[in-house]
Amino acid sequence: MKTINTLSLFILFGMIATKSVGTDFNSKSGNNATEYAPSENSATSPCITEKEYSLLESRILENKKLLQSKNINLSNSSNSITLLNWPLRPSPDLTDCSYYHISAYVDQNTTSGLVQDYNCGSNTYDGHRGTDISIWPFNFYKMDNNLVEVIAAAPGIIIDKHDGEFDRNCAATTVSANYVLIQHADGSYALYWHMKNGSITTKAIGQSVIAGEYLGVVGSSGSSSGPHLHFEVWSGSTVATRVDPYYGTCNSLNASSWWTSQKPYKETGILKASVHTTDAVFPACPATETSNESTSFQIPFQGPGLSPGYAKFYAFLRNEVSGLNATLTILNPNGSSYLTWSYTSANDAKVRAWAWSKVLPTNPGTYTFRVVYNGVTCSSDFEITTSTGILSNGNSKDLKIYSSSSNRKTIFELKNSSIQQIELFNLLGEKVNHVNINERKAELNSPTSTGIYFYRLIDDKQLIYTGKLFLE
Repeated sequence: MKTINTLSLFILFGMIATKSVGTDFNSKSGNNATEYAPSENSATSPCITEKEYSLLESRILENKKLLQSKNINLSNSSNSITLLNWPLRPSPDLTDCSYYHISAYVDQNTTSGLVQDYNCGSNTYDGHRGTDISIWPFNFYKMDNNLVEVIAAAPGIIIDKHDGEFDRNCAATTVSANYVLIQHADGSYALYWHMKNGSITTKAIGQSVIAGEYLGVVGSSGSSSGPHLHFEVWSGSTVATRVDPYYGTCNSLNASSWWTSQKPYKETGILKASVHTTDAVFPACPATETSNESTSFQIPFQGPGLSPGYAKFYAFLRNEVSGLNATLTILNPNGSSYLTWSYTSANDAKVRAWAWSKVLPTNPGTYTFRVVYNGVTCSSDFEITTSTGILSNGNSKDLKIYSSSSNRKTIFELKNSSIQQIELFNLLGEKVNHVNINERKAELNSPTSTGIYFYRLIDDKQLIYTGKLFLE
């Protein structure tokens, strides 16, 4: 389970491992941040070329003429500006706390070579006419698994759409994107660009959609440097009528916001908090990332490239701000702190990932990794247990567990004569019983409550083996 208390191509990406000082990020120890700037769309590789804009305008005229010949009403039915909802949503299978960041706003400065966004900043590129909403982290993994959907920001009629184009582009291309273009009741248009091949809505040109209706999946088709949605709004049927849905001091295109609820210029916070068996792998575009994330760890645990008993704890940040502090905590099953540490941002970044090597708990139970940054809380649960060689009911060639209903005893029969202690824990990680043994058979008083419990066997070398059983 993952939770968030408050509420994306990317610029900077860095990691840190804090078990001990070192310089090799991929080693089991290290205290080194690695940052890089991947390619982004730019004035020389724009999301949409002038030729494509011209083609879009022509298709609008042709399609409207065809639809009108079929008596489909395309006349403006509203004098009010269409207000827009957020054009993305996570699929039910996505458990991240958030999934996007703004990689480029509309360029308000019409002078070639100069840029300015609506907030008088520079988060745009020369000539950019839409808003680029990038998905992150693990953007190609999210695309491959349909984890971020494109939805209609407002009700309207599909005026144009296109599908079937390659969707793993990493740079400028002359091939079109997969897209949907919708006309609203006030005569304005919304363009949804770069979508995944084969994901476009099956609705036909001329059919209506409602706000929030599925249109496709975020992809990297057309001239794209990675999976993102290029969302563009026009007040009329030509690109010359473009508007910026965000309102701010430096918006010279329109006098008010077109959003039903405008998001902040920077949403500083946490996209994801997760626990990993080893370092996540971020290959070059367009290869799919390998997260190595896990929600279950068997004790004793050995992660590739890590010291015995250690795992990697990741915090994926959005709009990181220099000087801000993050508090990171591993919580015991009962809610108390197992381990807490902190981190201070050294500089600003659109997105950045940090990873720490930390020793895992050894008591069985469900633990929580929690990150608090800029007042935003993001958390994920993970389980400590092991059932290697032991079935869920406790029976295997090395161990048999059964209950005696006559005297409410739980009986352990052990093949390994070196086991010296048996401990029993509930789901909160609380020890409910234990016994010291010197034979291969031991009896524990069964708990009064039925349900799932964890047992822990400790041998003469203090090695620990754990498992799960159900007591009736």
